[in-house]
Amino acid sequence: MDTREILTRFKGGTLRREHAVALLAGTSPAGAPPVVAPPVADREPLPVPVPGPVPGPVPGVGDGAGAGTGAGAGTPCAVVGIQGRFPQAGDLEAFWRNGLQGRIAEAALPGGRRSACAGWRGHFLDGVEEFDPDLFGLGARETAGLDLRERLLAQSAWQTLESAGYAGARLERLTAPDGTARSVGVYAALGPAGGALPGTGHRHTAPPASRPGPAARLSRLLDLRGPSLSVDSGDSSFLTALHLALGALRAGECAAALVGAVELRLHPACQRPGAGEGVAAVLLKPLAAARADGDRVHAVIRSSAVGHPGRAAPGPQHGRLVGRALAAAGLQPPGTGPRPPDAGPQGPDAGAQGPDAGAQLEVPDAGLEAVGVALEESSRTVAALVGDAGAVTGAAALVRAVGQLRHAVLLAGPDRPAPAAWEPVRRDDGTVLPRRALVSVPGPAAPTDPAGPTDAADAVDAAGPADPTDAADTADAPDGADGADGADGADGADGADGADGADGADGADGGEGVGAVLVVEEAPAVPRAPARTGPPPGARPAELVLLSAATPAHLAATAGRLAARLSDGGGRDGGPAAPDLAAVAHELRLGRAVLPCRLAVTVRTVAELADALAGFAAHPGPGRGPAGVRSADLRTAAGPPLIEELQETRAYVAALWQGGRLEQLTRLWLAGADVCAVLPAHPGPAAVELPATVELPATVLRPRPLEPGPGTDGAPQ
Repeated sequence: MDTREILTRFKGGTLRREHAVALLAGTSPAGAPPVVAPPVADREPLPVPVPGPVPGPVPGVGDGAGAGTGAGAGTPCAVVGIQGRFPQAGDLEAFWRNGLQGRIAEAALPGGRRSACAGWRGHFLDGVEEFDPDLFGLGARETAGLDLRERLLAQSAWQTLESAGYAGARLERLTAPDGTARSVGVYAALGPAGGALPGTGHRHTAPPASRPGPAARLSRLLDLRGPSLSVDSGDSSFLTALHLALGALRAGECAAALVGAVELRLHPACQRPGAGEGVAAVLLKPLAAARADGDRVHAVIRSSAVGHPGRAAPGPQHGRLVGRALAAAGLQPPGTGPRPPDAGPQGPDAGAQGPDAGAQLEVPDAGLEAVGVALEESSRTVAALVGDAGAVTGAAALVRAVGQLRHAVLLAGPDRPAPAAWEPVRRDDGTVLPRRALVSVPGPAAPTDPAGPTDAADAVDAAGPADPTDAADTADAPDGADGADGADGADGADGADGADGADGADGADGGEGVGAVLVVEEAPAVPRAPARTGPPPGARPAELVLLSAATPAHLAATAGRLAARLSDGGGRDGGPAAPDLAAVAHELRLGRAVLPCRLAVTVRTVAELADALAGFAAHPGPGRGPAGVRSADLRTAAGPPLIEELQETRAYVAALWQGGRLEQLTRLWLAGADVCAVLPAHPGPAAVELPATVELPATVLRPRPLEPGPGTDGAPQ
């Protein structure tokens, strides 16, 4: 047989892979002779899904090019909060600067960590063992029950809620269809548990079988009452978790979804050259709800697609997922579209023909550009910033894509030598399309040698699977996270995660090959509010500014951070140069949690507020701050006033706000009453992003000692 006949028989299912390789290589195959499969026509035909209704264009979002053909088409979701820490980037501003500068965030292993081999370099987080239990109201036992991944994820999740303005009264008003408050789903993407264990060389006790997953513990810690699911599908874990969160939002299972990811490389088994770490979280809401609520929208996620190639070669999978995601977004690049019903299969790697399989396997670059897609972020594009970052790879790619959409700048990458302005696509009729990006893991393959496969095995793999049925595309289903362990919150932060160090090897076999693709779009333009023409600053109405924190030290540090932000112009990432005082006061009253250490001050200008907060930060404590600033420490108080839960009290507090009785409101606030619960959630389009509450990790708390002493079992003390 010549090469063509060998490959034809392999593609037709009449020749096994090992025999095809042997025949191409000119060697004798070991084992039984080739088994000829029965003709495909003799097999029972596979059921063909019945196409569902085709939704129309998304009203008011995008250009509506093409009809959506996937589940969730026409239901975009907004990123209303986003935070993270990456190697050599303690926040997203530093991460963006690293991308602009083309920095390679590679370094030696931080001091204090053990390594399997000396001298190797990777992408690491600093201070991974630092944690602020007071911020979450945790004692020593509860803190020890959280492994390092869970601590980092909790910190990032809290910062995300605060930056989105959903850590206080607004969080209470995120309700499920049945009226359940705090309806926020939690979807956590974490690498193997062993990766969070320091390399002690000592065997650790396995965690109890009934212990809830990390997502469930985060739901309990933050008191969030939506679905709770932990996902491990390898490098695509974050995007898979986000895909599941989008499905829950579209199904009405929660009002918002918190999606987080974390990867650590503490155990020597997880450490190798180029390995990376990171932590990030995003808060999602349906776009229509976010716009109605006046939320700050960082970007819009139009659609997603997730799948596994089965036994087929993974190469064509990426093109299929891109086509499915574009179809679900209602975007139809030129030259793609539904195949005729009598066209037959698209080839050995084609998926089952269904309602979301209309697009061609590979969408050419020109087709992507025609619908505004000028960027694809993937594990390749973030490699210099985070390395091989496992579960957090997709989060880094999304953060990088959102930054480019917000700044209208295309960063340098493997296919772009330097940053460039991102000009939107303008059609012949003058229509300007929104900027769009793909975010994918594992992403498109790197350019290959045009000479083709280099050996017999590559030639066989390029030909496709031996059995055409093996190529059926994995369903884009809500249970599609390989190895996902999800449990809705039970009791539980007791006991430490004690996976054996040997289990910390990278990735799970079940997650190999899971691919995910997002279609991300720039935030819709928000009409600017008309400039105020009211009285001069000194004659404007006074604003009551309320601030609270877990301890007096947290209150002083947070006041100082806020004062610095207001003094240097306030807004960041393109925010207003001079923040509106009313918006700042409203955001602090409704976007932050009500905690026991409290501050109140009445001011008329932003400059006056900055001075007052800076003075308090320098001299904190009741009776010690600047004139006009009053504070109280309610940690030893018996609780809020008994009248707070009465309906008459709510009506009374509402009347005080309506009448501008700021002195009475100040006294109630400092006495322990929540005077913000009666306020309207949103003031309109004047949303402002304020700095997060300061974290004060006074001590370094370790779930396990780096070097266990004699007679210990390495468990948390």
